[in-house]
Amino acid sequence: MILFLAPELPDPPNKGGSIRAFHVLRRLARLGPVVVLALSERPGPPPPSWQALAHEIRLFPWRPRPLSVRLRQLLTSSRPDLAFRYRTRALVEGLEELLARGPVDLILIEGLEMAWAVEEMLARPPGSRPFLLLDELNAEYRLQERLFRADQRDPRRWIGALYSGIQARRLRRYEAWVVRGVDAVIAVSEPDARDLHALGMARMPVVAPNGVDTAFFRPEAVPPAPLPEPAFVFTGSMDYRPNIDAALWLARAVWPRVRAVLPAARLFLVGRRPAPAVRALGEIPGVEVVGEVPDVRPYLAAATVYVAPLRAGGGTRLKVLEAMAMGRAIVSTPMGCEGLTVRDQEHVWLADGEAFAEAMIALATDEARRRQLGEAARRLAVARYDWEQTLAPLEALVRPLLQQ
Repeated sequence: MILFLAPELPDPPNKGGSIRAFHVLRRLARLGPVVVLALSERPGPPPPSWQALAHEIRLFPWRPRPLSVRLRQLLTSSRPDLAFRYRTRALVEGLEELLARGPVDLILIEGLEMAWAVEEMLARPPGSRPFLLLDELNAEYRLQERLFRADQRDPRRWIGALYSGIQARRLRRYEAWVVRGVDAVIAVSEPDARDLHALGMARMPVVAPNGVDTAFFRPEAVPPAPLPEPAFVFTGSMDYRPNIDAALWLARAVWPRVRAVLPAARLFLVGRRPAPAVRALGEIPGVEVVGEVPDVRPYLAAATVYVAPLRAGGGTRLKVLEAMAMGRAIVSTPMGCEGLTVRDQEHVWLADGEAFAEAMIALATDEARRRQLGEAARRLAVARYDWEQTLAPLEALVRPLLQQ
């Protein structure tokens, strides 16, 4: 039996971590019965889309920490903030009950933020506990290092820089302890694998990249949203700090240059829970903060150019893979495509700084070039980044464990 530890199970899966968790669970379900232990803010049965994949789903009540509790933990503990985010005793008790009930071959921990649930097992030698497999969504310490560098450039964000600087040091220690203690680690990109191995792992992590459902995300799947042209679109969870940083830089530093040349251009920021700083960008001429939408595909289909202005982050960007699968012409920073086997000017247009605005303008005014890049991006997504291909290394690692 496989135990699958996940934070939340949104229906439908609508952000990076939950999208990956959904497809990882679907792959594991092919190999044997999977029992899911997850957290939920709302009482009720598990979402049907997840329930269909699992032998059993156990949901445990959870509430976000009050700010006072979070501040106390930040001031009194040497552990990173992430290690307390989902900490719930009821889930640990449920895990212990399942372990006592029958043989468990594998515990898959979906993200470092769920490693707290197996902390007591990390000290036990292999063989005295189930095989522990950590699916690392990012090299978390490296992500915070990048956020520190991004925030320290702007005095208005120095509090965020201070937070990330402290968290980066704490995460380096905690993440090193966890990745050394589990039996195997999955990384979502080669750069992440190198960063995690640098923490003192005996073996390199297995790389199973993020993917995209290329049948669901395809150019002809949905009619485009009625957006005026030229329409530039950026998608993602707008309460996630790397996306907040990207939106702020795009709207404040890049967008005025674009509008100076293309006064009719519109920029659409599409994604759940826009932070106050992101909402305020709607006051900039030509910028519309759309917020959460039930289906992102109409906005992707309507994008004259898709933009990925990321300057911080880790892993591989599901948002970029979705735009590729939809056949969009993409302008991205090099970091926005980190870990993807894209080639500049063949699959995407890579640019940074002032060149980012120039690339946006150039593609918006060249339909043939947009079509060429979009078609090449779609071909690459289908050939290399469908979930069927990207999770094959995960299956290759897990299958022998279940056959022993």
